Formats: sequence, C-alpha cells, structure tokens
Amino acid sequence: MSDTSQGDGWWQASNGKWYPPDQQPGTSSSGASPASAAPQLDVGLALSYGWAKFTENLGSMIAIVAIYFGVTLVFNLVGNFVRLGNGISTLFFSFALVAVGVFVSMVVEAGLIRAALAVTAGERPEPAMMFSTERIAPYIIASLLVALLSFVGLLACCIGFVVVRIFVLFYGFYVLDPKRHLEPADSIKKSFDLVSGNAGSVVLFAIVVTVVNLLTCGLAIGVTEISIGYAYRQLNGEPVV
Repeated sequence: MSDTSQGDGWWQASNGKWYPPDQQPGTSSSGASPASAAPQLDVGLALSYGWAKFTENLGSMIAIVAIYFGVTLVFNLVGNFVRLGNGISTLFFSFALVAVGVFVSMVVEAGLIRAALAVTAGERPEPAMMFSTERIAPYIIASLLVALLSFVGLLACCIGFVVVRIFVLFYGFYVLDPKRHLEPADSIKKSFDLVSGNAGSVVLFAIVVTVVNLLTCGLAIGVTEISIGYAYRQLNGEPVV
C-alpha cells in the first residue's frame, strides 16, 4: 500500500491509497484471475466511493448536477406554461407531459453517466460533458426503448415499472462507455444480463440508491451516479480507479 502509484499495474482504491497489481480485487496472489471467482458488488463500498469521488471533484460535480437540474427545471416550467397558457387540463396531456419529462431527464442523465465513466477511469469530470453529442443518437434510441418498457411496466400495477428500471440500470453506461459503445438493443440486453447474474446485490444497491435520492430530493444524484459507475465497472470485472 502506498500514497502514490509505484508503477504499472498499481491501482487506487476508494480510500485514496494505491495497491500493487497482485492485490487487485478478483486477482489471486499469482496475478491471475481465478476462473471461479465472479465479481461481487459491495453496496457500502460503491456508495462510499461515490461520495469520496464527488467531494474530490466537488466544483465540477456541483456544476454538472446544477446543469442537470437546470435543464429539467426549464423543461417543466415551459411545459406548465404551455399547459396553463392554453388552458389544457386533460389527463392525457398531463400524463404526456410527465412521460416526456421523464424522457428528457433520461437524456440529460447522459452527461452524468459520462462523468461517472470518467471518474471511475481516473479522469476528471467536466461540465462540458453535459453537452456532449458523442453517441447521443444511440443513447436517445435506447432511452426511448427503456421509456417504452417502463410504460408497459407501469401498466402492470407499477411493479413492472420498478423491475424494468432495475434491470436497465446500466444500459446508458454500455452505450456511452468508449470501450464498448453497444447499440441500443444490445445495451439493454447486456444490462439485463448483468443485473440478472447479480440480482441480489444489484436489487439491494438499486433500493439504497433510490432511497438516498428520495431523501435528498435528488440532490445526491452526483454521488449515486458515480456509485452506479463503480458498480458497472466492478460487476464487469474492470479495475476502478
């Protein structure tokens, strides 16, 4: 263990300390990954990592979260202005406004995902990531598919909605991750496979993340998104910087 990297292969844990290659999680003392050892998600470590990296990049992450809330707030204000200005009060319009609002939030979340991917790769998150258009078309298509699946799940007594949201937790990461760049349908399937293979820990993780966001009125989304990025890399057997 060291306060600084001592060479190639050294990795930084969530406590800020650097460790040699043979102490990489999921690696045996001989340096080889045991075939029987599957990546495990530590919920507490994921959340503590998210908090540590959020505070480490405090200025940039606050700006990123502010942009996220600013865009969604502007959309909601415009939508309500249109509804009130035209005297529209139908249930259909209200439902459509909510549905579009959810979709807009999902699209804006692409910037948060880019930031989480950057942080977990040892790069600095930048507010400009919120306006990046790289891979935005596949991400929008994937988000539309997820929104459709979520709507179908909502019709199933809301239980289906929760199930869908848990199983597509990582779809955006698979679309935007520079190492993968999966297509929309493939990203959803890959997320489903990843969650189904680690259902116990991921369900618990998703519940904790949801509760944290609810208790903070969404203000903790910067922390939780980095935590999701940590979970994404850990469950895929990738090193987390």
